[in-house]
Amino acid sequence: MGEKRINFRKIIKGIKRQGIRMQQRLIVYWCVVILTLFLATVLLLSIIGVLPGMDFKVREMLSAQQKNTLSAMTEQTDIMMARSISLSEDITKELNQCLTANGKTFSDLNDNPQLIMDLESALYPSLKSALDVKYCSGVFVVLDATVNTKTEYADTSRMGIYLRLSDLKAVNTSKQHVVFFRGNADIARAEQVQLHNRWNLEFDTSALPGYEQIMQFDGNRLVESCLWTDRLELSDTWEDVQLLYVPVLDSTGKVRGLCGMEMSNLYFRLSYPMVEGSCGNIVTVLAPMDKKGNIYLDKAMFGDTKETYLSPSGTMTVKKGKYYNTYSTAFGNYIGRHELLELKSCNGMPLAVLTLISEANYEKLTADNRRDWIIGTLLFLILLLIVSVSMSRRFVKPILRSLKALQEDTLTDENLSGISEVDALVDFMQKKRNTEKLENGGIPPNIEEMLKAFALRVETLTPSERMVLQYYVDGYTIQEIASLLYISIGTARKHNTNMNRKLGITVREELMLYIELFRKCDQLDKLTYNRTE
Repeated sequence: MGEKRINFRKIIKGIKRQGIRMQQRLIVYWCVVILTLFLATVLLLSIIGVLPGMDFKVREMLSAQQKNTLSAMTEQTDIMMARSISLSEDITKELNQCLTANGKTFSDLNDNPQLIMDLESALYPSLKSALDVKYCSGVFVVLDATVNTKTEYADTSRMGIYLRLSDLKAVNTSKQHVVFFRGNADIARAEQVQLHNRWNLEFDTSALPGYEQIMQFDGNRLVESCLWTDRLELSDTWEDVQLLYVPVLDSTGKVRGLCGMEMSNLYFRLSYPMVEGSCGNIVTVLAPMDKKGNIYLDKAMFGDTKETYLSPSGTMTVKKGKYYNTYSTAFGNYIGRHELLELKSCNGMPLAVLTLISEANYEKLTADNRRDWIIGTLLFLILLLIVSVSMSRRFVKPILRSLKALQEDTLTDENLSGISEVDALVDFMQKKRNTEKLENGGIPPNIEEMLKAFALRVETLTPSERMVLQYYVDGYTIQEIASLLYISIGTARKHNTNMNRKLGITVREELMLYIELFRKCDQLDKLTYNRTE
């Protein structure tokens, strides 16, 4: 096991001694330096705000969310319009059947409570079926007739039915609580439907913006007549809603009223909840937008707006940017995107779908992200600087070591730099120096190395052994040395044996060869021993 370890160490040592090309080291060194400079540049640009940071990321996030929201809202509004048109056609059929069965005309509905009740009873199933579609929070029909033309409100009071969903906690669920908001109360009792706490017999058309526009419709295609209101406060309630109107025609094609669907702000908020994005909470808004780019929040529908401080009041202006738009209000700024829906509204302004993030929250998140990024980059930059300094030292240190050894004439394999080009240069210089030494009568490197090693071994001798060696230098024999030291020949031989073992020699002739070699090289003083010591 010990031999294996020794062999393994020798292998590792041999690998380290193998020359590495200077070009390879320089390539690695400069790669680290260039990477360090690049990171330093990126860090500086990030600190001064030149780099986009999270702007590109938030643009992609807003675009994706806008696409999803627009798709969902387009689907919802298309279904609402399709169902409202279908409801209008069903109402037209029921209206004609009811009037024909009773031998009446449409004008006979005025001041005829029983005929109105019969007609509303016939219309109720169609309305209830439309409400079950679960893409709205209410359905209604308003016909241009009233139970009493002699009241002071007769000009704006109109018959009809309004069914609404109550106690909403979720959307698109099969079981919802339906309440009777407008219409004959006897129908509600017959259908076992609870009356709304703000129930009324008839509609107040003055609270229905766009009513007169629908009544003036003179086209043939109902799909062209769909009209959306702004957000409005539902009469006698605390709720805000947005209504979709479709004309109701009689058998002759004359407009006799309107029908449609309701989308309450609560229903809209549940349909479009706040989305927690990596760059902040995303809010959905459906609002009218004029040609100047002003967005009217007091007429808008809002998704969940918690923690965004977005208020349904005032006007919002738009400033287009490279990555996203900036939307400014009196109570704060927002960033986001918007798209226009192909919907007709009562006020003539197109409806825009907005996807918004609070600018204050985004800037805080961006600042935190930039800080973390800068700290991370700075730490990595420091690490690279340390690596660069370390590599520089490791690159230069072996070269200096080789040059110093060459200068001090102590060059060995241990002092080589490990860089093939440098080692080749040092070897050339060493050979040239040795050649010059020999030409000038100097000592060959191998002889000099051998004498140094022998002189070091001499230093390990005891004083008695040094005395024996000194007498050998002076030319005495072992018998003469015993006499000179006043010791027995046996003791003298013992000192001689210990001396030979330490010096690495076996016979006297070998010792005398070393002594003669030191004398010829003029280094005999390295063997001389002062007897007074």
